[in-house]
Amino acid sequence: MGKTDTPELPLTPRSRARRLSTALDDTIVDNSDQAIAAIALMSEKPHKSNPRVDGFALEIPPNTVFVGHLNTDMDSIASSIGAAFLFNGIAAAASKLNTETKHWGFDPPTYFPDLEHDKSKVCLMDHNQESQIAPTLNLNGLVGVIDHHALQNGTVITDRPIYIDIRPWGSACTIVGHTYLRIRKPIPNKIAGILLSGILSDTLNLRSPTTTDHDRLLVAVLAKISEVSDINGLADMQFKAKSSELMHMSPYEVACGDQKKFTIKDKNDKQLSIGFGVVETTDPRAMKTRIDELMVEVASLKSEQMLDFSFLAIVDIVNLTSTLISIGRAESELAEAAWKRKIVSPPSEGEENNMIGTMELENMVSRKKDFIPALTDAIANGFEASEPALQKTEKQKAVVVEDVYGIVSKEWSLEACCNVLVRRLKKGALKRVNSFATMATPGGGWARTASNNNMLSWGYPPDTLKKSGSQAGPSTSSVGKSPTPGKGDGPPSGWKGGPIGSKAGKEDKRAKDVVPSSSATILLLPLLLGAAIGAIAATIIASRRRN
Repeated sequence: MGKTDTPELPLTPRSRARRLSTALDDTIVDNSDQAIAAIALMSEKPHKSNPRVDGFALEIPPNTVFVGHLNTDMDSIASSIGAAFLFNGIAAAASKLNTETKHWGFDPPTYFPDLEHDKSKVCLMDHNQESQIAPTLNLNGLVGVIDHHALQNGTVITDRPIYIDIRPWGSACTIVGHTYLRIRKPIPNKIAGILLSGILSDTLNLRSPTTTDHDRLLVAVLAKISEVSDINGLADMQFKAKSSELMHMSPYEVACGDQKKFTIKDKNDKQLSIGFGVVETTDPRAMKTRIDELMVEVASLKSEQMLDFSFLAIVDIVNLTSTLISIGRAESELAEAAWKRKIVSPPSEGEENNMIGTMELENMVSRKKDFIPALTDAIANGFEASEPALQKTEKQKAVVVEDVYGIVSKEWSLEACCNVLVRRLKKGALKRVNSFATMATPGGGWARTASNNNMLSWGYPPDTLKKSGSQAGPSTSSVGKSPTPGKGDGPPSGWKGGPIGSKAGKEDKRAKDVVPSSSATILLLPLLLGAAIGAIAATIIASRRRN
């Protein structure tokens, strides 16, 4: 009896995870023998034939400060920590750390400007561009660069030779880990663990197109040393931690969190500046509900940094797809030239078509390999923005950022239970918008949306959305009058008129602010105060019981 072909069933999340786990297990098994051999070669014993060889292996002087790029990610901070131990130096941070770094129990490295350690010797980790260096860093003290990114316009320049280790691998942590093997220095358990986490983060659990065989081998080595048996579980925990943190961040923090600036020359040798931010998440649907407010921040970055193009990509690290956000004509024209597809714009009733919208990019997740090279190629091959696009960009660069977009300041967020960075207009006048197109102002800037950090703030998880027919919006029964929902399946881009109890909020031709009623606010404040006192009391009691 012959075999009959059966149709292949679609992958469920569980079966997809099982298939990915099997593929990763195969990678570890394939590299197991090499990993064991590499670990066995590491020893503190001097080189048998020439003991001085070990000394020559340490090209970076002791007491060097190792620091990653602005908008610190797991790879930059983990490689800094690993290199600091390897070369007897000290690790520093260029900016605030994300939650991925907390698993291995390291104390957060000191913020570089606050570091009291001697800064006369510095090594850049995971970057080589001047636009990405830590604040107050003096390039005259640069002694090394350890990186895995391309050398483009804006690369650091030195007046003397320095140590350079740039390799086309998937992670700076892979380079640091390999250097341990090369000079045969044993890797402590925790150092191996955080280097492993850095590789998994930057290669998206070895699924990014930037992944190389070197990354796979080092993952096998570091997993054995750190005694991590469930690599998928570690990667999943890291990605979920980062995605969870995103939902409690303000639009400003999300848009700026992983934004880098690049300088590219066109066919006429003119330098063009591109800002490209990335938001990696396991829950892209929730992040897409925030596109309106994120676009405001992407536009403000264009004006603040005097960019020719400003982009943000929401990267789905589960399905390996991305949603590119385009804030205007210049960005849309360049994106369409780079990827040969059209920007999808929402309906704009009676509004000028500003080419504001999104573009879906399947199987593209890497800024280093997928996004920047495509944009660079388009520009090198003769792309030129249209005259209307150039005029719009010049208007955006000319605006007074504080007047059009507002001032960034720290404010307390009940949702995040900490201070967050929020952008507000000087007078607190906040406009509600329903779509990308209605946000464009005649001056080329944007109307500031009401993306505040009060209780019903940005980033509503999908399960908190209150739907009625085709409309959706946050539930506000305990606060006051519910706002009119915006378009789409998510919450409106913003509707509050300032912190709870404020009187901010003005009417506009196109939209209205919705402010919680004063009576509801008065009733709510005692409840919030009581809850806060109760939480503090519970913490004190629990602490005394432990002691």
